Amino acid sequence: MKNENITKNKLDGDLLEIRKTILNNLKSTEKNSTKLMDNLAADKGKLLRALFVLLGGSFGNINREKLIEMASAIELLHLATLVHDDIIDEANYRRGKSTIQSSFGVKAGIFTGDYLFAQSYVIFSRNVSPESIMEVSNTIKTICTGEINQFFSVFSLEADIKSYLKRINGKCASLFSLSLSIGAYEGNADKVIIKKLKSIGYYTGMAFQLIDDILDITAETDLLGKPSGNDIKEGIYTLPLLYEIKNSHNLIIENLRNGSTEKVIEILRTSEGLLKAKETAKKYTDKSLKLIDSLPESFEKSYLKQIVEKMLVREY
Repeated sequence: MKNENITKNKLDGDLLEIRKTILNNLKSTEKNSTKLMDNLAADKGKLLRALFVLLGGSFGNINREKLIEMASAIELLHLATLVHDDIIDEANYRRGKSTIQSSFGVKAGIFTGDYLFAQSYVIFSRNVSPESIMEVSNTIKTICTGEINQFFSVFSLEADIKSYLKRINGKCASLFSLSLSIGAYEGNADKVIIKKLKSIGYYTGMAFQLIDDILDITAETDLLGKPSGNDIKEGIYTLPLLYEIKNSHNLIIENLRNGSTEKVIEILRTSEGLLKAKETAKKYTDKSLKLIDSLPESFEKSYLKQIVEKMLVREY
């Protein structure tokens, strides 16, 4: 127990160091850039992806300072995607704070997201191998491809389940996979462990996004922190709805065509599609937890399992 407390305290200390590193990388000598970066600096995110970098890195042998830099770069990369997401979603608030695009305009939001992408690459280039730079690049490509595909599928009754699953890989799973594996790879961990960590990140991200999409239909607005059914209202058709469209649920299709999204959401709450989506999320969850159980015994393994269970094993 004493050793576990020491390890947990060390992880907490590392996360504080990562937050400081992120803040340092948001500083700018340019007055106009500082306005935008100060807005981001107030963000109090959970640093989940950074924590995954730390936990994954524990399965290899890597310099602590390098691991903290890599974890900070992952979070800046994630922050860049959020800034761009807010533009796409025309969101005015994130975590109760005004977004860049709502405060300073869409162009400022685009520039800020690009700046964060560049800054994350600066950190990666100092601390990781060319192979990991390629992994980062491919992950960003996957994220962008997912967003492009989502853009061209809005309000489409031709959208299919396979494309949806690819889309949520880009939206969530690909960055989770990178976060859990990059520290292990740079720490020369066993190749089998690296492969497992990539898969754990992928399965966790897929389940996490599926559960979010289910909650968008089933949860009350107060719990979500945003209007329930928001995705469907914006024409983003998620798995429960796609199952019903595939099975030619005429009442749902008719209401979609008429723009009666509230009625669609009401039907979905007791639908076969919702049950199928829950089963799919459980399959991904079970795969993730099974792979975690196969990792070598350590505090980090147990802590990773606790985090994944908290993320995934929850009431819908």
